[in-house]
Amino acid sequence: MSLTSPSPPLRELTRNQVCWIGGGYISMFSSLAGQTVFIALFGAAIRQDFSLSAGQYGMIYTAATLCSAILLVWAGTLADRIPARLLGAGAALGAALMCLAMSFAPNILVLAIALFGLRFFGQGMLTHNAATALSRWFNRFRGRALAISQLGLNTGEAILPVLVALGIAAMGWRNVWLLAAGFLALVLVPAILTLFANTPEGTRGRGAAANPDAAAADQNATGWTRRQVLSDPLFWPVLIGLLAMPAISTAIFFHQTDLVADKGWGLLTFAAFFPVMSASSVLSSIASGWLTDRFGAYRILPLLLVPALLAYVLIASTSAFWAIPLFFLLSGLTNGANGTVMNALWAELYGTTYLGAIRAIATSAMVLSSAIGPGIVGLFLDGGVSVARQAPFFAAYCGVASITFFALQTHLGRRRDSHTVI
Repeated sequence: MSLTSPSPPLRELTRNQVCWIGGGYISMFSSLAGQTVFIALFGAAIRQDFSLSAGQYGMIYTAATLCSAILLVWAGTLADRIPARLLGAGAALGAALMCLAMSFAPNILVLAIALFGLRFFGQGMLTHNAATALSRWFNRFRGRALAISQLGLNTGEAILPVLVALGIAAMGWRNVWLLAAGFLALVLVPAILTLFANTPEGTRGRGAAANPDAAAADQNATGWTRRQVLSDPLFWPVLIGLLAMPAISTAIFFHQTDLVADKGWGLLTFAAFFPVMSASSVLSSIASGWLTDRFGAYRILPLLLVPALLAYVLIASTSAFWAIPLFFLLSGLTNGANGTVMNALWAELYGTTYLGAIRAIATSAMVLSSAIGPGIVGLFLDGGVSVARQAPFFAAYCGVASITFFALQTHLGRRRDSHTVI
């Protein structure tokens, strides 16, 4: 097989394909309600309101996220059976209801339930449904379609942190959640219903229909079942390596109030540099989408975590002000590529027939890792170990994962080309 894959220009996209990508973009933006980068902005206010320590709040968050990860193992298979428009709109509406619950939470129990729902509907089902839908309906454009949809998440990361910080200061944290609930229900749910109304081939089909992007031969036509994937010796080391960003990045941003206090930076100053991460994420996402369509997602893996590794070394080694934008720049390079590469990789290696069920395992593991990270880091914080002192271990994880990805290159290439079990 040739080193390169067909990579036609975006002008060949049909109107329905553009709408489908737009549905992915809006879904990813909607998922911000359940993403750590958004929830963490309320951390200090929530801990003060409910009299929680960093470790206590982290363990509640961990338990809520863990429960959502377990439910996703089953719920993620719905992407193979329910149309993307209904599943996506339902998930966005669920996220809106959980925002409402956060706004009126009278006690820790309701807080925990709301956090569970936000993680399940937001980080879990909204991203899972969008990535599955785009991976299934695109072949030659898969990497770029996923990259463009990922920009919805980047957009939210760029504009929401400062807006939320200002909103909390102006009207209180509970009213910000109330506004988020209204925006989700009244604006984003209808948008998802509209953009996902027709599949890219122009019919109202079910999510499991055949890939219409058939101008290039679909070498993934014979898909692996979830049971076959779980017994594949390549799946687990790749998955464990890809969990570095969900686990570590989630933990850092969840405990960002402790990080900035330890560094002496100030939360609003720190939040003001989120657009740097968003900008680098956008560039990285677009570049990784093009490279995925051109060379294959598996070829990008060895370099994927290198910028994150450097970011964690930076956090461990300096408290200088200039480290803030550089940290966001490096984090964005990996964050932007991570979603595109990971989502394309499963379709690339295992086909699209049972993609929802396969991605359900990967998404559940991602959510699980994002549950474990804040809890563990929070416990160390309670024990007096700062985020900066934990950062060398984060860097080591990324280094080992990168070496593993490099060592598996030949086997992954064979799997992509032949789909034979080794």
